[in-house]
Amino acid sequence: MNKTTKISLFIIASLLIFNGLMNIIDDGRILSYDIASILSGIGFIILSVTKNHKSS
Repeated sequence: MNKTTKISLFIIASLLIFNGLMNIIDDGRILSYDIASILSGIGFIILSVTKNHKSS
């Protein structure tokens, strides 16, 4: 995986996690879209890490 793709995946992942956490802090409630946003961000991080190791 090239460096630009890896950086963009990390940026997307961090924004998704940030979105989920800020929604939880704002509402004081944990809603399904907050959990989905956080899990999507974690999934993007796992995807970028595993793709990087397989191509090496």
